[in-house]
Amino acid sequence: MYRKKGKEVFFVDGAMKKQEQPKILIVDDITMNVEILQEILKSQGYETLCALSVQEALDLMKENMPQLILTDFSMPGMNGLEFCRLLKSNPLTRDIPLIFATVADSSADKKKAFEAGVVDFIRKPFEPIEVIMSVKNQMNSYYAKREMEDYNRMMHKMVTEQKKQMEKEQEKVLLALQTVAERRNAHEGSHLKNVGYNSRLLAQCLQLVPKYEKMVNNAFIDTIGVSARLHDIGNILMPDETFLDDYRSKEEQKKAFVKHHTEEGAKLLEELGANEGNRFLDMAVLICRYHHAKWDGSGYPENMSGEDIPLAARITAVANDFDALLRARYKSEPLSLEESVRIMNERSGKAYDSRIIEVFNKVVKQMRTD
Repeated sequence: MYRKKGKEVFFVDGAMKKQEQPKILIVDDITMNVEILQEILKSQGYETLCALSVQEALDLMKENMPQLILTDFSMPGMNGLEFCRLLKSNPLTRDIPLIFATVADSSADKKKAFEAGVVDFIRKPFEPIEVIMSVKNQMNSYYAKREMEDYNRMMHKMVTEQKKQMEKEQEKVLLALQTVAERRNAHEGSHLKNVGYNSRLLAQCLQLVPKYEKMVNNAFIDTIGVSARLHDIGNILMPDETFLDDYRSKEEQKKAFVKHHTEEGAKLLEELGANEGNRFLDMAVLICRYHHAKWDGSGYPENMSGEDIPLAARITAVANDFDALLRARYKSEPLSLEESVRIMNERSGKAYDSRIIEVFNKVVKQMRTD
């Protein structure tokens, strides 16, 4: 947004608008003082609002908000100092600059006024040049501040939109990687989609658990739904049989690689740009590296246990192992839903975070198992 004073054109959110003449509110209980100030300000092209008391001024401001206020210091009822403090206590009016018009020249009064938020003083009887210069200075400062605020809002909007666009592109990259992983292991069917969906569902429910309500926000939920699908991305680096060494059996080498696929997957994602502000990649790295860590420390990487395991990895571990039991990834035959749930509960507090298993038990009927 770009603004200029007077009647020149300025921009608001891409649209051209005409700047209104600045309004200046004059508050004084003596009519002659009001008329003198009004005449001086009108000669400079300013629009004026006039009030003979603070209450009348407050009523006027309900319909017409001024850009500057000239107020007498001493008035019956609420005086200028109390008026200033009242305006500065209200978020809607605290940024309006106030100039005091007064015959008083007490240092103590001026100190109180400046502490309350007054920006300048003009003396009575009024000298037109003094009034004009004081008003112009404050109006210039006021509009400079407004321009900066508008510019900051515009920049914040642009950065937010760019960030959203970048996140969409990042999500596309990860989903493309998921497609590669699915084609590399076509026999696993919908395993990756199930793990992503079920991890998201578990994360949503964890928002209701006091322990995790501050850790799991909407961004976390949306991110894990995508990132959890890449938990086994390291498997795409598994060598074909033709490249296996001769001095060990193929099965031995395969087992050795499976144990290290977590680190290989994490390194792959780090090379794609993790730790550069990509929340999808950053979470996917944690999930890749730690989704085989066990709550009791018996998994890998070694010596990783309990709450040291990143929450996203703990959630994905439950979703991954549950789907694996149903589709016989670790067994010769697939297990029934009831048997799979029983095994998951047996491992609670050993392999898995017990709080996540408690949530798992509540939503298991809503989890994808196809």
